[in-house]
Amino acid sequence: MSGSCEGDKHATGVGRREPDTKGPLAGIKGGMSDFSDPSDCRLSLRLRAPEGMLSADQLMVLGDVVRRHGIGFVRIVGRSGLEVPGIACEEIQTAKALLDACGLGTTSEGATGGALSVCSGQGRCASYFVDAGSLAMALSGLLESEAIPIPVRVAISGCAEACSCPQTADIGFVGIVEPILVRGECQGNGTCVEACKEGALVMRRGLPRRDPQRCNFCGDCVAACDYNALRPARAGYTVYVGGKAGRRPCLGTELARFVSEEDAPEVAARVIGFVSERARPRETFGAVLRRVGLDALRSYAITRPSQRTRPQEMMP
Repeated sequence: MSGSCEGDKHATGVGRREPDTKGPLAGIKGGMSDFSDPSDCRLSLRLRAPEGMLSADQLMVLGDVVRRHGIGFVRIVGRSGLEVPGIACEEIQTAKALLDACGLGTTSEGATGGALSVCSGQGRCASYFVDAGSLAMALSGLLESEAIPIPVRVAISGCAEACSCPQTADIGFVGIVEPILVRGECQGNGTCVEACKEGALVMRRGLPRRDPQRCNFCGDCVAACDYNALRPARAGYTVYVGGKAGRRPCLGTELARFVSEEDAPEVAARVIGFVSERARPRETFGAVLRRVGLDALRSYAITRPSQRTRPQEMMP
């Protein structure tokens, strides 16, 4: 892996509240008090908005919950999330039911399970080639599963700009596209070469030539071609695993490339299942990977051998 991830085994959630099976917090996992007075039991509820969007109706319900059960404000947190702080423990189930009913899935602060962040995506970003929103919706149900025993952070970006920071998530998806040249349509004007920020394209004999070792499959050359001579040969996701931020940050390691949009949810499920089955008590996602090994995960999670290898050059 890039960087050093040593020591994240110590970040195991010290101070989190144990699950309540009978009282007002029944069904609320984790949780941390919002105030220093132990007798003043208050918690935060974090909202799940898979694409980072809330409708006008959802905002009205949220505002009503904040006024009636919170302390008057909403906190914007990381990973496309919102948090309602200061809810009294005896009112937590009422607030949760109201938010769940309008499509804002909730979890308590500090809960285990999954967290998801996603880029702005289709219709709001000119760079995307892969519909990150569709994958986010597909994964949201998986990440809410009670069967996930450890925190899992998933980030999705529809293009190589990676604005949702997928390389620092436990599992990261980065949308990529492989260009192919239609020779008869190329005018040889070099706009694709100028658009390539990686220096992966050069003009030879009036045609662009791509260096596959430098290309990061961003698709800028495809978008820049005015004559549609450069077209997507295939699109999909690069999958990273084992990244993390925090006090000991490191970048994730590439697990697979050109995982199709159809296969991506299954790959995520297999990765999460692999880690969950092998995790020791209070062990983090990255610690499991380092102990078990990336090769074992790749063999289990990536069922198509072509996705495990670097794509070959397809341009002349």
